[in-house]
Amino acid sequence: MKTPGIIIGLFLMAASCDRKEPWANEIGLSDACPEYDTWRKDTDLQEVAGRVVNEADTSKTSTWLYILGGDNTRYFACNLPETVRKTGTYVVFNAEKFAPPANVRLAGVPIKLTRLRVAP
Repeated sequence: MKTPGIIIGLFLMAASCDRKEPWANEIGLSDACPEYDTWRKDTDLQEVAGRVVNEADTSKTSTWLYILGGDNTRYFACNLPETVRKTGTYVVFNAEKFAPPANVRLAGVPIKLTRLRVAP
């Protein structure tokens, strides 16, 4: 008779893993990302720290907007909110990483943010 108790316990543990703990300084995100709608989802990224770079702030010709990760990876987020688009804003994010089609070349990694917080 221990089997039903074990099964119920395992089920409850698995269900609790899906809960999102609240983040301090979390920013609301749009779910819309039409740029990547037809692209294949590659992997999920968790707790990636980075700094926002908005090249339009300092350049007359570049309009690139991306998050520069700690390993110097450029993450191009299709749903980066206006409130954090200032160069130098430190953020931590979770995201879905996409694999671009074979004929598309990018200067960074295409992502759709699923959670975002401003870091101190």
